[in-house]
Amino acid sequence: MDEEDSENNVDAETLDESVEEVESESRNELELSDEKTRARRQTFFKTQNQSKSPVAAYQVTPGGKWSTEEADEEILKFLKRLAGERDLIDSTDPIDFAKENDLLLLFGPDEEEEFARLALRFPEETIESWATLLSGGNRSEAFGPRSRAERRSEAAIASELQSAVLRRSITAAIGIALVLVIFFSLKALTGGSEDESGLGLRFSAVTSTQTGEQSKNFLAFSNPVAEPALVAVADRVVAVRDGQGSLMDRIEVDVGEGVLPIPPGVLTATVFQYREGQIALVGPVGWVAESCTMVSVTTKDLRPLDVVYYAGSNATCPVQFQMTKTQPTCIGDSALILPISIPQRDNPQKLPEGGVGWAEKVRFGLESSEADLNGWEVLSVRGTIEVPEGVENVVIPKFGGASGDTLQIDLGMSSAGQSAGSCVIE
Repeated sequence: MDEEDSENNVDAETLDESVEEVESESRNELELSDEKTRARRQTFFKTQNQSKSPVAAYQVTPGGKWSTEEADEEILKFLKRLAGERDLIDSTDPIDFAKENDLLLLFGPDEEEEFARLALRFPEETIESWATLLSGGNRSEAFGPRSRAERRSEAAIASELQSAVLRRSITAAIGIALVLVIFFSLKALTGGSEDESGLGLRFSAVTSTQTGEQSKNFLAFSNPVAEPALVAVADRVVAVRDGQGSLMDRIEVDVGEGVLPIPPGVLTATVFQYREGQIALVGPVGWVAESCTMVSVTTKDLRPLDVVYYAGSNATCPVQFQMTKTQPTCIGDSALILPISIPQRDNPQKLPEGGVGWAEKVRFGLESSEADLNGWEVLSVRGTIEVPEGVENVVIPKFGGASGDTLQIDLGMSSAGQSAGSCVIE
């Protein structure tokens, strides 16, 4: 029994020594970690002395919603730019990265506004996570959460994000009015079914008498014959004055015709098929050379499928509207035909935010040239081509011709009289 007691005492002493060594090592590591953290935080606010935020005018590429992984990658880029030359603890998760490096302390009004612009492309779950974090509801730094007077509620952050959408909506989406942008965003978030949409804009079927070469290239000459149901007039004025005030306060309803790029009701448009989709626009003599023409093909819920612009020989489109420049299919003094993508329901286009869509509306308009804005942020006259409600048998007509052929286009009556003109195929 004495030998067993002696062995037990030795084992107990050895175990106690091992425990003490582990505890000592843990304390040393903790002290070392605390020293590194203390040193980093002592210089945290000394790395920069600038009046301008490091993320001022942060570049955000327009587009649809990012995936969660893409959003995390963009947030990390934003945070690293915000951190400047500070020593950082690396992490692939942006929330952990922000917490470990105390970067939330650098978010002031300017930084939150720039981050709100970036958040326009976040998925919903990412917006919720960062709205909670920036409101002080999930703070875990050693400095502790902000005081009640400093803490901003999640509702306030969400309100700022919505305000950012309102401020940027005109420059972020071509041809989409403010109320329609909000409607489109809500529809995208709720994931409305495309099956609820109609047949959309359809090309005419190839007849049995057409050869394969003719159906492919449409080389046999024939003047465009418009489908009356697909003829629309640019009669809606969209005008927003320059300024820093509320966007709603800067929208003008009554604008003198002298400042508009073209009077409402005199520009007429329709769609045709020639090798691919085409939009034909007819207006007063001389309008083509003097105008910035914008075209947007969308789904029923205004999800853009193709957005193009064309600047006449004497015009320059505003920078914010220069998306995809296109070359005319046919051009004249009073008539212009531009190629556009018109995805069909049986061959839909994939949407950046998920799902698919096909062409159901073609929105067109004339935007004031850069030199003619003079105190205006947006100044345009617009219209929309779409299949009338309840009509199912409307198809897009074809026309034919080769380079150098002159087409005669007649789109009926407008407020300026007969809407007709000619153009030469490029």
